[in-house]
Amino acid sequence: MEWLLYIGLIAIGFIGGYVFQIYRNSDSRVRDLESHLHDLQGKYESYQESVTSHFSHSAQLVNNLTNAYREVHEHLQKGAHELCADNKRHTSNNPATAFLGLEATKESFPQAAGSYENKFLEPLEPPRDYAPKNANDKGMLDEEYGFK
Repeated sequence: MEWLLYIGLIAIGFIGGYVFQIYRNSDSRVRDLESHLHDLQGKYESYQESVTSHFSHSAQLVNNLTNAYREVHEHLQKGAHELCADNKRHTSNNPATAFLGLEATKESFPQAAGSYENKFLEPLEPPRDYAPKNANDKGMLDEEYGFK
């Protein structure tokens, strides 16, 4: 009868080891998921820092470009006033008056090309397909030309 006690203790040991292994595996899965989440959070924070750094550097470059443009404009304006200002030229014909100050209003600038009236574009037509063809054939300018 003692051997039954030993077999029972061995069975209880196996069952206890199995349960402990399952508990340990689920605990390791949780730790693996936590470490994976921590890695992803670190990558996300690194990405955010990278984006912030990129746009702050871009803003700095745009500001430098704006300042350089301002300096070039002021240099050209000063040069035009110094080199082209003479009494022989009329004020409307003087190139020095062509430069607008940076403080000028929007209305004083020439109109952009897109803001002109469409009267100049009305006579323009899209190209026509003059290739000889049958009435059912598709022309060379058709999107499906040459596809079978």
